[in-house]
Amino acid sequence: MASPNPVACAYNGLITCLAVISGFIFGLMAFFIGADVFMRNVMGSGMPWVIEATEYAMYVATVFAAPWVLREGSHVSVDVLTSMLPQRCTRYVVLLASLLGSVICLIVFYYSAIATINAFERSSMVYKSFTIPEWWVNIFVPFGMALMTIEFLLLFWSRLVLPSTTRSGNQA
Repeated sequence: MASPNPVACAYNGLITCLAVISGFIFGLMAFFIGADVFMRNVMGSGMPWVIEATEYAMYVATVFAAPWVLREGSHVSVDVLTSMLPQRCTRYVVLLASLLGSVICLIVFYYSAIATINAFERSSMVYKSFTIPEWWVNIFVPFGMALMTIEFLLLFWSRLVLPSTTRSGNQA
């Protein structure tokens, strides 16, 4: 059920939009890698910028998709321990893991934001196939970590309030 709260609706739209953009980026990566391989094999030379562009694209797509993947519970989850625990203990482990995840993401957010600001202030550049300001690359980490912190806190809250379900409605 959708939330009537306009902030929650906008946030949910942002997370979904970023996931769609991520999928689009992965599709573009597949296309350009295929085109580069084809051109190298048929024409003798490819597009030298594709490898670096793919590195950046994979990084951005991962950052964009991560909050949605966490929200949907589609991430890799090792449940060897929790599958052997009673449901009540499992709930506490999940709550603790959600809090720990949010704290770790918040710490990474903080230090990556400092690194991004420092790169901006120093006017640092990345010199590879593309020459771009370093902060253009760095900015995605604090952005993604802020969203991941929110998602972990929302996961914690949903498990605290509705212990038998996840945020996406799946049974725990």
